[in-house]
Amino acid sequence: MILTIFSFIYGPLVVWLTDSFSVKTSSTIILIVSIALIVLTYKKKSSVWVIPLVYFVISLSTLIFGKTVLMQFAPLAISLGVALLLSMKYKTSFMIQNGLDHWYFLKQKQITREQISSSVWIWATAAWINVFLHTVFLIFMSKWFWAFYVSAGWYAVFVSAAVFHIYMWRRKKKDKS
Repeated sequence: MILTIFSFIYGPLVVWLTDSFSVKTSSTIILIVSIALIVLTYKKKSSVWVIPLVYFVISLSTLIFGKTVLMQFAPLAISLGVALLLSMKYKTSFMIQNGLDHWYFLKQKQITREQISSSVWIWATAAWINVFLHTVFLIFMSKWFWAFYVSAGWYAVFVSAAVFHIYMWRRKKKDKS
């Protein structure tokens, strides 16, 4: 939960920190928060401790090289990692099952984990679209547009993928009957 909140506020936090403080102070704050997140997620024996590790490595790089733009690469690096893992068939069902356990339609048993895993191409495509959009926002948009996308905008890509997946699943189910 705390990692989700941090991921949600990361973009605006980076923009605010870099506008308000020096590169050294901004990257040190993100570095300290990422260390705390690594410890918290590792203690919970969660496999997502790798995500704060990305924040850590990138904030450390920012501290060393003194370039604030490096901190904007963290969400892109995480998205690229997710896209690569989703593109590997043997890792995909594990990721999808763990990532979607908390979704409403799974709790209501309207759609099963197997049905989610059966259309891996939808999720891999959504992940690559997300990488593309992260890149576009990073390169061509203002830092505030970038902050909005990395905080909330990318959710639209995956919610759209979920809606499309449900549509395809129901259509396939209807064709069988």
